[in-house]
Amino acid sequence: MSTPNDSWKTPELRAAEAQVDARFKEAQDLANRLKDTPLPPVPPVDFKAIAQQVERAAGERDAPEQLKALKRKVDAGEFSWEDVVSGKAAQDPDVQAMQQENVNKMKQAFQMLQEGMTAEEIMNAQGPRRGGGDDGDEMDPGVFTEDKW
Repeated sequence: MSTPNDSWKTPELRAAEAQVDARFKEAQDLANRLKDTPLPPVPPVDFKAIAQQVERAAGERDAPEQLKALKRKVDAGEFSWEDVVSGKAAQDPDVQAMQQENVNKMKQAFQMLQEGMTAEEIMNAQGPRRGGGDDGDEMDPGVFTEDKW
């Protein structure tokens, strides 16, 4: 990083530049090694099955309002449930609202983890907002509920 006229640089600045240069070289070396590292194939995602679960959840009487808004758009033919779950409808404001709600739940869960809560405590705290006393364990795991969204 030095230039012919860098006499103005302090020893601390020179040391910092040397550290930046070393870290940059490390990053380049790592990137070069990763280029040659084969990655395992990504398993296919069954968007159709996920879409069916979301569609069932959207049809429930106590479905969240954001999900009901998406159902109205799907029913109107604006897009399909597969478009929603595969990301093809990601630019839609209602899809974004649902995604933002999910991000908020993940942030909340992460904060709870940092505070020392267990996964079970977090699941109970973020549990479904549905009545009936079902904590999700008694239900068929293939049945979509809001807490699995």
